[in-house]
Amino acid sequence: MNSVVRETPARRQLPLPEGTISYLEWGYDEPGKTPLHFAHANGFNAMTYRRVLAPLADQFHVRAWDARGHGATTLTADPGNHRNWYVYRDDLIAMAEDFVKVTGRKIILAGHSMGGAASVMAAAARPDLVRGLVLVDPVMIPSSARHVMLLSQLFGLKGNPLADGAEKRRAVFPDRETMVERYAGRGAFRTWPREFVEDYVQGGTKIRDDGQAELLCAPAWEAANFRAQGHNITKSVRNLHVPFAMLYAEHGSTCRPPFPMLLKRRDPKAQVTQIRGATHFLPMEFPKLVADEIRAFRDRLEAEGR
Repeated sequence: MNSVVRETPARRQLPLPEGTISYLEWGYDEPGKTPLHFAHANGFNAMTYRRVLAPLADQFHVRAWDARGHGATTLTADPGNHRNWYVYRDDLIAMAEDFVKVTGRKIILAGHSMGGAASVMAAAARPDLVRGLVLVDPVMIPSSARHVMLLSQLFGLKGNPLADGAEKRRAVFPDRETMVERYAGRGAFRTWPREFVEDYVQGGTKIRDDGQAELLCAPAWEAANFRAQGHNITKSVRNLHVPFAMLYAEHGSTCRPPFPMLLKRRDPKAQVTQIRGATHFLPMEFPKLVADEIRAFRDRLEAEGR
């Protein structure tokens, strides 16, 4: 395996009318590899998942975006006007259209958390572009809980701890090294290996003119994503007509009942696996397992002639 391809992705840009989607790319040097797109969680970026995705470049042509409002992507991200995640669905469809045009093949969509939900919505809307899905603890909230969140947002009430916490995040640090030291082993990063924190900081910050490191995903945008629950993920699941595989966490999963069962009904052959000991940050805790699941899913599609 080419170690340069594995360790050093290319940084690309997809121009759209209102800006560009920035993405990382591995395994593009050889034709015929399986096209795979990976979508990250809220507040993260493509580089965060480098240690999951880079080893796949021997068999996969991998693209991983920085979603709107994250990383190096320049698309408009206005917290005050953000109501749902359909904007990510539509952006992902634009990415998929370009990837299919380049490769001439349907693509596998994979995603963690918000990225998993966006991938489901894109696949439900455009199955002509999507060969299948690999979901890693996707955000799937029952309608009753989603309605409570929407009412809270409508009346300006607090009560969304994730959003409230994100809004208070510190955005600027003296340098990237200080940021890594501040995050490693603490809070949401408690179970992350240090190298994942380093990759997250590398891909998710800019160095300002004064030398300080600043988050590229503004805390207000991260918070707005937690509150923007106007999309209907249940409808997308019911309209899903592509095969899939899913890994979800034992502790603090965002894929809540009845969604594992609803998904399984859409694809009876699907592997729907709860990972013992995993939290929502499953890709950081079990990177090889996630990569192996992607390979196994590709093998399933090949065996079924899909």
